[in-house]
Amino acid sequence: MPTYPLTAINVGSFALGEADKVITLFSKERGIVKAVAKGARKPGAKISGKSELLCVNKLLLAKGKSLDIITQAESLETFSALRVDLERLTFGLYFAELTRAFSTALEEDCAFFYELLFAFLARLTQPDSIPGLLAMEFELALLQLLGLRPQLEVCILCRQPLTEYSISVFVKDMGGICCQSCADRHGRRGPNYGQIREYGPRPERSLTLDQEGEDYPLSGTYITPLVWKLLVLACARADRVLAEGGFPEAERAKKPSEIQKSALKAARKILERYLEDKAGKRMKSLDLLESL
Repeated sequence: MPTYPLTAINVGSFALGEADKVITLFSKERGIVKAVAKGARKPGAKISGKSELLCVNKLLLAKGKSLDIITQAESLETFSALRVDLERLTFGLYFAELTRAFSTALEEDCAFFYELLFAFLARLTQPDSIPGLLAMEFELALLQLLGLRPQLEVCILCRQPLTEYSISVFVKDMGGICCQSCADRHGRRGPNYGQIREYGPRPERSLTLDQEGEDYPLSGTYITPLVWKLLVLACARADRVLAEGGFPEAERAKKPSEIQKSALKAARKILERYLEDKAGKRMKSLDLLESL
């Protein structure tokens, strides 16, 4: 039976039969691969710990009729610090879920993305990192690799540079931010306009574009200056990580204030909804994050 080696991160799994497990692997060599871990659900089995989510293993797989079979596994990293912190662990599972959702588009850059995912998981284990900010950087780095990153620095309609005084709404269907002038020209203000705190989430706003003589309705989410700045800064940090292939050295992140926490939550919501829209599915790990 022909075999082949892989170095991979476990990004998903499900039970098979009475004792086996099918593991979804993101590998450096082949991108996404599904393989059977025989006996992984038996108590005390050697493969059991190595089959857990977010574990990194050096594997030897044998070709099977429908699914390949893991014949050897050597543990390289378990990210043990994540397993004693539910919030950080859940963010790690979110990274894994995004990897599964967009795995097909990542196959050509599988070696680079493997290193990127490993770097973000390693950074997530460091106690001085801020999981919410790190998640935004991961999302924006992923979107850049996919060619789907939203436009944050110029208006998606008039193409004029955005400033904290000109930003208005994020329109996920058009992949970016619309300036105030274009929003006023194409939209209408809701009943709560002007009653929202500058750092808090804002309600959606309706926009109508003229597409070949027909009205084309769009929905946009108000974005505040602080939320916009967080997105732009996260974008710059993601670009640096992409350029350097990881985190050259850990930066000690400053603990956010209550106002910054509220803005961070709003910024995360924008990116999460945008990614879910592109994936065409709800990310289950976000439900757990919202409950924490």
